Amino acid sequence: TEGTTYTNASRRPDARPEDPKLEFGADDRWCTTSTGSFTVSHISYGPYGYIRELDVTFEQYCDGSALPLRGEVHARTAEPPAELAIGLGLNPEGRLDAKSGAVTVGGTATCNKPARIALSGLVAQTQKTGEAVGRYEDEVVDCVPGAPVPWSVTIPATAMEPGVSFRTGTALLRGFGKADDRDYPATVNAGDNTAQITLVKS
Repeated sequence: TEGTTYTNASRRPDARPEDPKLEFGADDRWCTTSTGSFTVSHISYGPYGYIRELDVTFEQYCDGSALPLRGEVHARTAEPPAELAIGLGLNPEGRLDAKSGAVTVGGTATCNKPARIALSGLVAQTQKTGEAVGRYEDEVVDCVPGAPVPWSVTIPATAMEPGVSFRTGTALLRGFGKADDRDYPATVNAGDNTAQITLVKS
């Protein structure tokens, strides 16, 4: 925390997990035990605790000595990687295989850095005799930044809820996308995307 002095700072293994830690040495010259303090005069963070800038002064007492070692640390790190952002677009038209009853839908995926986007969703169509529903999941699109990446999935009749079959005409498509950020411990979602589409015979 900027502007804070941390006292009773010791080195491993004497320091407990919650204690401030301070170790300073050079080549083969290290303390067996040490105590001290350090002051954080400036610190700047990026995403997920990435340290961008750090200015610290410290004071260390080695092996019970009354003479302190004093020093300063000034660090400037590289610009942190961007956080992953993904998007999912849905095509306004889908295809219905008249023979098998399979439905094919698709869209585009976007990202600001390379990502493997896991896709899932459903197609639903309300009819007089009930509702036809087909679901898809565990589909993957390898997204690269620069231009929208097309994707499509085919839902076979075996993956549809029994009772009502799809017909040509208007249907509802819902799509979900998620991907792990390769630089940070985070999973990013593309949100709940819903669109009214038209199923045409193929």
